[in-house]
Amino acid sequence: MKYCFIINPNAGNGNFTEELSSRISEACVETQTVYDIFVSKSLESTREYISGEVEKSDERIAFIACGGDGTLCKTVLAVMRLPKEQRKKVCVGVVPVGTGNDFVSNFSDKQLFSDIRAQLESTEYEIDLLKCNDMYSINMINIGFDCHVVCKKEEIGRKKWLPRKFAYIFSLIITLIKKPGVNMDFSKDEGEKTKKQLLLTTLANGAFCGGGFHSNPKASLNDGNIDCIAVKNVSRIKFLSLVGDYKSGQHLGKKFKDIIEHFKCRRADMYFDEETPVSVDGEVIRTKELHVSVEREALRILLPKNVLPRFDKLVCEQTAEAAVQ
Repeated sequence: MKYCFIINPNAGNGNFTEELSSRISEACVETQTVYDIFVSKSLESTREYISGEVEKSDERIAFIACGGDGTLCKTVLAVMRLPKEQRKKVCVGVVPVGTGNDFVSNFSDKQLFSDIRAQLESTEYEIDLLKCNDMYSINMINIGFDCHVVCKKEEIGRKKWLPRKFAYIFSLIITLIKKPGVNMDFSKDEGEKTKKQLLLTTLANGAFCGGGFHSNPKASLNDGNIDCIAVKNVSRIKFLSLVGDYKSGQHLGKKFKDIIEHFKCRRADMYFDEETPVSVDGEVIRTKELHVSVEREALRILLPKNVLPRFDKLVCEQTAEAAVQ
């Protein structure tokens, strides 16, 4: 297998490209691994690179996204643009060096994703993807409060006086002051539309967002479902009362049952009152309609040596069965 490392030079603190390239080269030379390093300038350049590598190679290729969740999302989008037959010889990995690395939190020993040698001894693991209009989400779609925090974080992250690790907290505080919500007509699995006035909505494949918030603790990457959380547009005080539980994944119990709705579905359709920002793995789009569906086992990802999924379909089924008993 050939390993192609796609580096986003702007991810994280923006000065890791040379050091990471050196670590990649050292590990690949020592293990006699066929590899390439590509520094991406845009989504289009990533698409062209991936398409070109696949066209000229007869062997399997691993495209390793080196950046945050946004870099991973762009890599997945580029892979999913390939013809179906070409996708069969492609898998995707991630070296998390961004400010947002929520996808790797779905796995044990997530620090091993940064170990290049562990990456070169990886195993393949099939996961679902969420089709979102003409995009794909590997981790999570956020609407309402969460999405506005992402937008504000990008704005604040450009301020030189503020360390980037504090950008999310500052964004959360500023967004809370404004407390933007979202109004929509919503339907699941092509059922009847219902009107919803919400503070935030998550449609999840993975279980984490916002730099470690365990927003969707019952989500699984391969259970064939969209895991949905809908929080009513409550007061600031009420919202603050659930933030701690929301971060730790303890918010789906009886304590907040009157303001939080949790359900799973295979398709969700949303029609907004106005053009609305939507965060797809940290990449923000604006739309008046959002149509989300599950594509089963659509992508093979690489798990570094000794890394295991934390929320595998079998684990979720066993947890649900135990809860019923």
